[in-house]
Amino acid sequence: MKQSSEVLTHHEASGVYLLTRALQVSELEKIARTQGLAFFHVEGADIRSKEEFLNKSALALRFPEYFGHNWDALQDCLTDMSWVEAKGYMVLYDRCEQFAERSPQEFATVLEIFKESAEFWRTQGKPWFVVLQGDFQENWGLPSINL
Repeated sequence: MKQSSEVLTHHEASGVYLLTRALQVSELEKIARTQGLAFFHVEGADIRSKEEFLNKSALALRFPEYFGHNWDALQDCLTDMSWVEAKGYMVLYDRCEQFAERSPQEFATVLEIFKESAEFWRTQGKPWFVVLQGDFQENWGLPSINL
């Protein structure tokens, strides 16, 4: 388990994590901003499909109008982020366990895209974190982080 918000300053730790304790969105945003990270919050309580996931993600991350609403376009935007000037990035996917349970294959695709995006940003020397918060039935092979 990764400990403390200090991990957020290191691009080598970029990745996809499960939060070990529930945090208010405002708390997590404060932690991210303190570390110089742009913060994005995707509320996932009502996400049940790929389409809903892509739509909510596009809005929350302020994707450009040319976003194609498919997996390749998601990957392209997550490895660009040129429209947001920041030292690094944190995306909170909050309460997306229903999407994970209803569409496990699509959720697995999302996780793979997140991991590939984190690897891209790691090679660029820029911190990139996706944190999942929710009541998941499984951990999806993700490491935990305690912020």
